[in-house]
Amino acid sequence: MRGTPPFRWDLLLKVGGSLGRGAPLRPLLQRIALLAGRRRLLVVPGGGLFADLVREQMRRRGIDERTAHHMALLAMDQYGLLLSSLTRRSTAVDNLRAAELVAEAGRVPILLASSLVRGEGSLERSFRLTSDSIAAFLAGRLHTAHLVLLKSLRETAGRIRDRAEADRLARRGIVDPLFPGVLPAKTVTWVLNGRRPSDLDRFMPVVRRNRALGRPVTLAGGAGPRSRRAGPRATR
Repeated sequence: MRGTPPFRWDLLLKVGGSLGRGAPLRPLLQRIALLAGRRRLLVVPGGGLFADLVREQMRRRGIDERTAHHMALLAMDQYGLLLSSLTRRSTAVDNLRAAELVAEAGRVPILLASSLVRGEGSLERSFRLTSDSIAAFLAGRLHTAHLVLLKSLRETAGRIRDRAEADRLARRGIVDPLFPGVLPAKTVTWVLNGRRPSDLDRFMPVVRRNRALGRPVTLAGGAGPRSRRAGPRATR
């Protein structure tokens, strides 16, 4: 008997915590929900203001880094619950099987990843590991076609084409220091401005009308020649 084929994820979207500082998040989540009707996608939240509070308490109270990092992972879950509240077409989940079921229904699964990360012994337990590397790790594990980091950017961003470019972004603080080492080679990776939700339109399937049949035909692709090399500066 043949086994069940692996679930195919089209997109893994990391929604940066910096996007929750000041700018309205609802338009971005609405755009993601629209995209979920066409693509199987998974959202990994950042930490945002919740993680900032952990870092502040770490400094004020002398909390050890391992404990504080555990708290920061829970902060990602809190931010994920916030994101989930912004669109009725999303569901917060704490495991990948539940995420698959949500995606199959054309909805947005928002992964509360703290327990999954804590159970993964290969991941470092320090603040060098942020949601950037967690998203990259998951993209590799799930063989996701595209990994998209949505951040607050001051410049136009685009595709990360190789490890050397990821290293440059890490040195500039755009991504965390561990990100280049966990970046999956077979996943097409992008850094996009989350304050411009329309940038996600490049991942929408191209729809053309079949003149002979008089009905729309969806074409594969969507992330084509409009891409640019990533050279952004981001706010943390």
